[in-house]
Amino acid sequence: MLIEKVLNNNVVITRNENGQEVVIMGRGLGFRMTAGKPVDQRKIEKIFTIDNNNEVDNRYRELVEAIPHEILLVTEQIIASAGRLLEGQLHPGIRVSLADHIHCAIERCIQGKCVKNAMLWEIKKFYGSEFSVGADAIVKIKQASGIQLNEDEAGFIALHLVNAQLNDDMHNTMDVTRLIHDIVSLIKYDLRIEMDENTVSYQRLMTHLRFFAHRLIHSDTVKSDDDSLFVSVRQEYPESFACVGKIYLYVEKQLSHYMTKEEMMFLTIHVERVRREHQIG
Repeated sequence: MLIEKVLNNNVVITRNENGQEVVIMGRGLGFRMTAGKPVDQRKIEKIFTIDNNNEVDNRYRELVEAIPHEILLVTEQIIASAGRLLEGQLHPGIRVSLADHIHCAIERCIQGKCVKNAMLWEIKKFYGSEFSVGADAIVKIKQASGIQLNEDEAGFIALHLVNAQLNDDMHNTMDVTRLIHDIVSLIKYDLRIEMDENTVSYQRLMTHLRFFAHRLIHSDTVKSDDDSLFVSVRQEYPESFACVGKIYLYVEKQLSHYMTKEEMMFLTIHVERVRREHQIG
């Protein structure tokens, strides 16, 4: 492969055998190199194919010119780890948003301007798996850059991962997190229970609430023409259904959204599982 453009000492642009534009990273890969010279295969650490008609790819191409290559590489390591440990697919845009965030976080830390994460408690509670990846990311970032970011940044990284899972922006994800917090608080207060975060029923409730809250924020609903199961659930789980009735009123007041019978039914089932597990425990 021949170099088409040197972006910096560690990143060059070339083309693959199919004629597609390719970004190649590696320490010293672009040092004293010019267009037309062959790529030093021994120095290659990461290769990315760029689609110029893809907005995310174009943003990433701009990013590689502005961000140190070790930050781009550690971002890839974090994304790979998240892909192995988290459920579902991560939106490709995470490569851009997370690298940009980590770069800015490091710059702020160097300047002594660390940002407090006001939602750290909620993130730990409701996005435990994502926070674990975020905490591990802080270790990886220290190894790559020598900069020690704090626990607040682990929480911000976790939110970026949640964004990528939901394919949403940070503002909406924070709204989703607040909504989950309020619903969980209502469940605990109404049923007078404490939830064991290590149980399967709790994890299933959190997963359900995450996507339920996401739909609410986007005014999306789940509907069904079959009322028979709804009636059965209402009769079989009266305490949990009554609790969900209070959630219905809260959602109506806060978001002007009227929960469908389908939404109430599924939430009742999840609440009932948590309630029963508390009784057994």
